[in-house]
Amino acid sequence: MTTNSNTGLTRRTYRRAVYGVAAVATLGFLAGFVLDHQFAGAIVYLLGVWIAGGIAVLAPMWSETTLQDERDYDLHNRASGMLVGVTMVLGLSVLPVLYVLDVGSYFEITGEVSGVVVTLSALFLLYGVCLGIAKRRT
Repeated sequence: MTTNSNTGLTRRTYRRAVYGVAAVATLGFLAGFVLDHQFAGAIVYLLGVWIAGGIAVLAPMWSETTLQDERDYDLHNRASGMLVGVTMVLGLSVLPVLYVLDVGSYFEITGEVSGVVVTLSALFLLYGVCLGIAKRRT
C-alpha cells in the first residue's frame, strides 16, 4: 500500500496563503479602527498574523516541495542588512544630537523619544544576540 504524503503545496500557493492571510488581518485591523471597533480589529489582526506566521514557518517543514530557496534567503539577508544599516545610520546621526540639544535646553526628550531610544537599543541588542547565535551555529 502506497501513500502519497505530498501536500500539493506550490511556491505560488504558499506565498498567496501567507500574504493573503496577512492582508486580511491588516484590513481587519484597519476596518476595526475606522468602524470604532478597535478591540475586534486588534483580535482579527493578531489572529491573522499568527496564522500567517504559522503558515510561513510550518509549511516549509511539512511540505516536500521546496518553498524557499537560496534566492529567498539572499533576499532576506539583503533586506535585513539594509534595515539594520539604515536604522543604525539614522540612530547614530540623530540620537546624540538630540541628547546634546536636550542638555542645552533647546529640545526636550519626552517619553515618546525615550521610548524610541529604548526600542532601538533593544533592537540592536537583540540583533547582536541573534548574530552571535548564528555565528556559533555555523
